[in-house]
Amino acid sequence: MRTDGDWFDIMAKDFPSVVTPSSVPAESVTGFGHHRIKVPDGEISFADEMPGIQVTFEDYTGTYDQALAIVKEVLSRIQQATGQRGSIVALEGESPVAVFSPPFDLG
Repeated sequence: MRTDGDWFDIMAKDFPSVVTPSSVPAESVTGFGHHRIKVPDGEISFADEMPGIQVTFEDYTGTYDQALAIVKEVLSRIQQATGQRGSIVALEGESPVAVFSPPFDLG
């Protein structure tokens, strides 16, 4: 979740390289999202959605902690690339999902 403004300043051409983690082998694949990668434990899609970047793990066989480590790395890469702060909002569902976004009053 972005904590200091509205949207992360990532150019479309740079989006894949910014959100692809370097800690796991990954290759681009086609499918849902603005960028999608295949990793050893499944596929991860990155979608620039309101209120932020939604990260979805599909057919994922890794652990929650492994998925969280990937999401933390991606957020760190976004912050390094943009100089903008963010945080992780975990969403409940069948597969691990996180959103990096600006703060909203959801109360």
